[in-house]
Amino acid sequence: MVRLLLLLLVLAGSAAAQDRDASRLELVLDPRAAAPLEGEMVLATLRGIYRQNITREEVKLRPMTDFDWLRLGLDSWTEERIDGLPARVFERRLAFYPRRDGTLEILPIAHRLEVLGAGGKRETVIVRSDPVTLTVAPSPAAAGQPWLPLRALELSESWDTDPAKLSDGQSATRRIVLRAFGATPEMMPQQPVLRQPWLISFAPPEERNFQVTPEGPVSTVVWTWKLRPITGEPGVIPPVTIPWFDTGSRTPETATIPSASIGYASFSDNAAARWQSLGGGAGLCGRCRASRRWSSSCCRSETVSPRPVCARDGGGGGCFSACGGTSVPVTLRARGGPPRASWRGCGRLAKTSG
Repeated sequence: MVRLLLLLLVLAGSAAAQDRDASRLELVLDPRAAAPLEGEMVLATLRGIYRQNITREEVKLRPMTDFDWLRLGLDSWTEERIDGLPARVFERRLAFYPRRDGTLEILPIAHRLEVLGAGGKRETVIVRSDPVTLTVAPSPAAAGQPWLPLRALELSESWDTDPAKLSDGQSATRRIVLRAFGATPEMMPQQPVLRQPWLISFAPPEERNFQVTPEGPVSTVVWTWKLRPITGEPGVIPPVTIPWFDTGSRTPETATIPSASIGYASFSDNAAARWQSLGGGAGLCGRCRASRRWSSSCCRSETVSPRPVCARDGGGGGCFSACGGTSVPVTLRARGGPPRASWRGCGRLAKTSG
């Protein structure tokens, strides 16, 4: 009986020593408070513990149906003491992006090692990690809507000149830089189209690049437009909103490319001359008087006050002039009469009605 117990102890010790000396590879997911969403970055560390003398190694990740993956930087090799024995520890940072929701599995990862065996003979050893199961929540975005889950998003804008004071025939170059933390370049949105009937717009090919950090990739996209107004009158390029999802606060957010005014400086000079001819703004709409600049699109949008009437009309109905006597349709009121529909100007500004 004593001999049997001693034999069992020897076998148990031998098995423990073999297990302690065996190579190990595991994929460890970073801890998180909530289940990842579809398309959200999932960080992990591939960690291997080896006691052999390794001369060459290669990590092999098979293509996966449910995940895209990205390597985050260079591998790390360190010397440590584990279970009281020296060991070589291998670590590689990885980012996984689930393609759909549900219960998904990250397939085993293989680490192919070339080691020196007994007598200096080279041997090939393949160590595999266990599969990892991950529950992924569905995207909160509606079907067909943009979905961009990120840790952070930064937008910056620059112009090569003041777009509101262009020389006649001059173009302006607008540059937007979008920098996203936690996205691959393929996830970044496409360049918006800046199209207006009064604007000539040309967009060179966009620039996309990314950098990797241990905490995830930082992707950058650069959009450029060369813009030139067709007419001299200033116009406004409307804003563009880019929706994204903050994975830290778990809330939807937006980044906005701001609106921009673009036009020729000579138009402002002409507007100033009109201002002087109108005696400092009499006959212009409130917005034109406040800005000291005449705009047909502005005056067209509201009834002018004081309201100009055409000299040939004699203050009655019929022929009306637009702001400053120009031939631009506006809604005016005849003296003592109701508001009239849009008319084209036919004469100089003679007087204003209250």
